[in-house]
Amino acid sequence: MIHLVVADETQTGVVAELLAALFEEVGHTPTAEEIAAIFSDTEADDHHSTLLATDDDGDVVGVLTIVETLSLYAGGYIGVLNELYVVPEYRSEGVGKILLDAAKALAEERGWKRLEVTTPGEEYAKTLRFYEREGFMEIGPRYKYMVD
Repeated sequence: MIHLVVADETQTGVVAELLAALFEEVGHTPTAEEIAAIFSDTEADDHHSTLLATDDDGDVVGVLTIVETLSLYAGGYIGVLNELYVVPEYRSEGVGKILLDAAKALAEERGWKRLEVTTPGEEYAKTLRFYEREGFMEIGPRYKYMVD
């Protein structure tokens, strides 16, 4: 059985390790140490939430980070899923859905207009199908500008 926990500073290490694994899979470069340094800032901000999925042994098998933001185009507050990662051994076992259902419940509880997620791209077709099965729809590409 999978259990949900809201992460706090005591889980910084495990959150950092899971997110470092995610970033390595999708070609990003933050290390666990860099992530851990940022995590303390996000946990101090009440607009951010980090959910952990644990198995019956208490091992963390998934993580989801979400942030609240105000969006004029969406007509109010929305939630943005920044990261969702499930350890490989637990993929296709419902862990991602449990985390996503918790994010949907949080959205309803907080009165958000919608949830948005940036996906890693078409080369991750299985990930895209997962979000589509969960009711997400494509809204277009997202671009970034790197500030020096």
